[in-house]
Amino acid sequence: MWEKIEPYKSSIILIMALLGGAMFGIIAPEVAIKLKPLGSLFLNLLFMIIVPLVGISVLSSIAGMTDLRKLGKILAIILFVSIAMSIIPALGIIGLAGIYDPAQGVVIDLTNEFSGGKGSTDFVGMFTTNDFVNLLSKSNILALVVMSIIGGIAIGQSGEKGKRVHELLEALNEVIMKVVSLIMVIAPVGLGAFFAATMASQDPELLATFARAIVLFFVASILYYVFGSIVYSYIGGGIKGVKSFWANAAEPSITALGTCSSLGTLPVNIRAAKKMGIRDEIVDICLPLLVNLNKGGVAMIAALKIVFIYSVLGLPFTFDVFAMTIAIAVLSAIIVGGIPGGAFLGEIFIVTTLGLPLEVIPMLVVIGAITDAPATLINVIHDLNATQIVERFIGRQKEEEVAYVAAPAE
Repeated sequence: MWEKIEPYKSSIILIMALLGGAMFGIIAPEVAIKLKPLGSLFLNLLFMIIVPLVGISVLSSIAGMTDLRKLGKILAIILFVSIAMSIIPALGIIGLAGIYDPAQGVVIDLTNEFSGGKGSTDFVGMFTTNDFVNLLSKSNILALVVMSIIGGIAIGQSGEKGKRVHELLEALNEVIMKVVSLIMVIAPVGLGAFFAATMASQDPELLATFARAIVLFFVASILYYVFGSIVYSYIGGGIKGVKSFWANAAEPSITALGTCSSLGTLPVNIRAAKKMGIRDEIVDICLPLLVNLNKGGVAMIAALKIVFIYSVLGLPFTFDVFAMTIAIAVLSAIIVGGIPGGAFLGEIFIVTTLGLPLEVIPMLVVIGAITDAPATLINVIHDLNATQIVERFIGRQKEEEVAYVAAPAE
C-alpha cells in the first residue's frame, strides 16, 4: 500500500502542512501571526537560489538538447505544437474560470503594497533588461530565461569547447539541485507557518474557494483529456489516428496518474507510440524532447492560479494581465515545467513576474499540489498526440533522412 502512495508522498505532506497551518491560523490567529518570520525565512531561501536555478538549468537543458541545425524542420514543428498545446488549455481554463468564478466574491485583505494589476504591462521590460547585472534579480526572471535560451543555443553550437562548458553546467546544475533539496527539507514547516499567518487575518470561507478552484481544474482536465485528445489525434492521423490513440492510451494514462512524473512515464509512452504505428525514428526524436517542452497540464494550472489569485485579491483581470497570463502559461510549460527539482519555481515565477504579494505563494502551492496528478496526465497523454501531429506534418521523408537526424552527433 505504501509503495502505491510513494509518488504522492511529498504532495500529501505539503497539503497536510498547509491545511494544518490554515486551521491553526483560524483557531489561534494571535499566535499564528507570530509564525510569519519562520515562513519568510523559507521563502527567502528559495528566492536566494532562484536565479542560479533558472539560469543554469535552462542553459544546461538547451545546450545539451541537440544540434539545432540537424533537427531543423522537426524541432520547429515540435516547438510550434508545444506552444499551441500550451495556449489552448490556458485559454480554456481562463474561459471556464470567467464563467464560473472559483472565488465567488470572497476577497482576501493583504495590507502589503504590491504592483499586481496596476497600470499597463511593460512587455519590453518583462523580457529584456538594459544591464547584465539586472539578470541576477528575481524580478527579471523572464529576461533571465530569454538570455539563458540564447546562451544555451550558443553553447550547443560551439563544438568541442561548447561541450566542455555544457559538462560544467551539468555539474553546477547537480549541485544546485542538491541545494534545493536541502532547502525543501523545511518546506512543510515554512509554508505551513506562512499560510497560518496569512489565514489568521482572513475569512475562513477562503478555504471553500480552493475547493471550487480545484474542482474546476479536475472538470477541465477531464474535458480536455477526452476532447482534446480526439481533436489532436484526428489532426495527426484522421479517424485511424483517433482509433490507434485510444487503443493504446490506457497504459500511459494509468502510469502518469500513478507516478505523477512525465519523465517516469516516458518509457511507457515510447512503447505506446510505437504500438500506435508511429515510425520509430519519429518517436525516438520527438518524445524525449516533448517530455520537457510539451506540458499542457502545467500551462493550464498556471493560468488557473493567476485567474484565481487575481479574483481573491479583487484585482481587475485586464487585457494586459490576460496577455501576461498566456505568456507565463507557455513559458511555465516549455521552460519552468522542464526544470528538474525546481519545486515551487512556477509559483515564484508567477509572483515575481506579476508583482504579487508573497502571501499568495502558499495558496498557489495548495492548488498545484492537489492538481499535480491530472496535470501530469495531460502532459503525458498529449505528448502522444503531439508525436502523431509531428509525424504527419514533416511529411513522408525518406527513412534514411530521418534516421540521419535521429543519429547522435559524433
